Amino acid sequence: MIHIKTAYPKFRKRTKWLQDKHNSTFIQWLRFKVQSELEEDNNGVSENLRWLAAGPNMAVPLYRSYLIKGIKFNIKAQDDVRTTQNSGVYLLAQTMQVASAKDKNPILSNMGFYGVIQEIWDLDYQSLQSSL
Repeated sequence: MIHIKTAYPKFRKRTKWLQDKHNSTFIQWLRFKVQSELEEDNNGVSENLRWLAAGPNMAVPLYRSYLIKGIKFNIKAQDDVRTTQNSGVYLLAQTMQVASAKDKNPILSNMGFYGVIQEIWDLDYQSLQSSL
């Protein structure tokens, strides 16, 4: 965020704006930063970080169900034709919350998110794989 505060000094006290800008520009910044570091001798950039910055393979396999840590998850369409269902998900995350669009004092707090799995993607970052 220091980079954003430096690049946009008049917005340095607007926490929500800074967070939104960070979210929308992070991947470009990460790619640039990693590439700059790789040009240096003894750069210390790990293989994992290098692959993440390069982005995933664009050919993404899709699945109707997927086994993760011994638990089988299904997409909603698969659950619709079965007697047992397992397409619901819950995530507890720390997030920035605002009372309204004009709120200039957001707070960080834990918030629960519920959803239904519509698609299962298997992202391939060459040496890393991540199922979403």
